[in-house]
Amino acid sequence: MKKTKLLFRYFLYACCIFFNSLSFSQNIFVVENINIISMVRDHVDKHKVVVIQDGKIVQIVNRHQLTYPRDARRIDGRGGFIIPGLFDMHLHFYHDFGLDEKYLGEEVKLAVANGVTTVRIMDGQENYLALRKKIEEEKWAGPEMIVASPQFVGKWPFKSKLSGYKVDSPTDACKMVVVFKKKGYSEIKLAQFITPAVYDTVTRVAKSAGIKVTGHVGPDVKLQRALDARQQIEHMDEFIEALLTDSAVNNGKSVSDIGIWNKKAAWPTLPYVDESKIDALAQRVKNAGIYVTPTNYFFVSFFARGATLEQIKKFPGYAYVPAFHKEKVNKSQEYFWTDPPPENWRAKYIDIRYKLVKALHKSGTKLMAGSDGPEWYLAPGFSLHNELEAFTEAGLSNYAALETATKNPAMYLGIADRKGTIEEGKQADFILLEKNPLLDIRNTRTIQGVFVKNKYYDRKALDKLLSEALVIGMVANENE
Repeated sequence: MKKTKLLFRYFLYACCIFFNSLSFSQNIFVVENINIISMVRDHVDKHKVVVIQDGKIVQIVNRHQLTYPRDARRIDGRGGFIIPGLFDMHLHFYHDFGLDEKYLGEEVKLAVANGVTTVRIMDGQENYLALRKKIEEEKWAGPEMIVASPQFVGKWPFKSKLSGYKVDSPTDACKMVVVFKKKGYSEIKLAQFITPAVYDTVTRVAKSAGIKVTGHVGPDVKLQRALDARQQIEHMDEFIEALLTDSAVNNGKSVSDIGIWNKKAAWPTLPYVDESKIDALAQRVKNAGIYVTPTNYFFVSFFARGATLEQIKKFPGYAYVPAFHKEKVNKSQEYFWTDPPPENWRAKYIDIRYKLVKALHKSGTKLMAGSDGPEWYLAPGFSLHNELEAFTEAGLSNYAALETATKNPAMYLGIADRKGTIEEGKQADFILLEKNPLLDIRNTRTIQGVFVKNKYYDRKALDKLLSEALVIGMVANENE
C-alpha cells in the first residue's frame, strides 16, 4: 500500500511539472471534442483531446485523462474530424500567367483557406524564394513552400513566351543545376523538349549535388530513361506511350504532355493502347522506387469531359480566377472543343488513366496529389480537393486518396518526422472537418478550421482570407 501511494505521489508530481511548464507559455492550445484520422492507419480515434505547445503536438489523450493547463486556448471541435494538413505537390502561381507579383500574398491565402498547408511550386522564380522566406518568418500567412527550380526547357518551337530556363547543351545544364541548388531551390524541374544528352547530364549532376529531379518526361527522353534515372514523374508522362502495341504508330508519340493538344495525330493512337501491359508497367515503376503525381483531374476534366461555360462558372474557386486568365483559357477551351476527339476515344483516355492509377497503387507505387492549378479554371487550394475525388474515381479508397495528400508527400520530401500524420511530437499541422472524409472524400471540403505555423484559423478567419483574396478575380489585365 505504501509503495502504491508513493508511486501515485510521483505521478502527481510529474503531472504538476508537466502542466506547470505548459502554463508558462502563451502558445498553448487544447483542441477538444474531436475525432482524429491520424493517417498512421485507416482508423478514426474517437473522442480525443490534443494539446499543442509552441506549434507541436505534446499530448493526444482521452478527455478524462487531461487536466487543462492554465492559460491554454481551448478550441471546441464540436465532434468534428481532424486530418493532417493537405499537400498540393504540383502547383503554380497566377503570376506565372501574368498576374502581378503584388498579389502573391493573396494567392497563398487561397491555399491555407482550403486546408492546403504545404505546396510544391513547380516553376520557380526568385521572388517565390523571397515569398517562402516571408512565410517562414511568419510575416505573411501561407503554407509551407517547396520551390522547384525554373523549369528546364529545350528548343522552344512556339511563338509564345518561354516559361522557364532554356538549356541548349549538357554543359549549360550542368552549370544551371549547380546554380539553382545554390540559390536555394528544392528540386530541379524538367519541362518540354529536353534532349536525351541534356537529360542524362541533369540527372547525373543533380544526383551528385544532392538535389532531386522532378517534372515532365518528354517523347525524346522516354519513360525507361526516366525510370533508370529515378526521376519523380509528373502527369504520368509517357505512360500511355509505353502501352502502345506498335512503337511505329505516330513514331511512338501519343497524348502525354503537349501531345494531348494534337487531335489529328496523337488522339488516333488510343485504339493502339494495349491495356494488358498496364500491370507490368506499374511494376516497372514500383521497381524504380519513384513517386508519381498523376494530376488526373485537370487532364480528365479539360481534355476528356469538358464543361460548358455555365458549368465552369459553378466550379469551386471560379471567382478567384483573374479576369484576364479567364479570357486566355476561354480561347484554349474553344480551340480544343471545336471539333474535339471522338467521344469513344475520350472515354478510353479516362479509362486508361484511371486504370494506370489503380495499378500503380496496387503495385505499391507511392502516388501524390497535385492539382496543376491554376491551369484551366483550377483556382489554387480549391482544386486539390478535386484531385482527391479523382483518385477515388480511379478506384482508390478514401483513405488511400488521403495518403496521396498527407503521408506520401511527406515521405517523398523527407519531412515525415514532423508532418504528414497526426502524432505526438510532430508539428500541429492539421485541418478540422465537420464531416468524416473516410465516408466520403468530398468531406475534405467541410473545413471548420486550419492549424498551421502555430496559428489556428477558425471558420471566420478562413472566410476573411478568402474575402481578401477575392481581389485576384477582379484583375482584368496582365501585370495590373
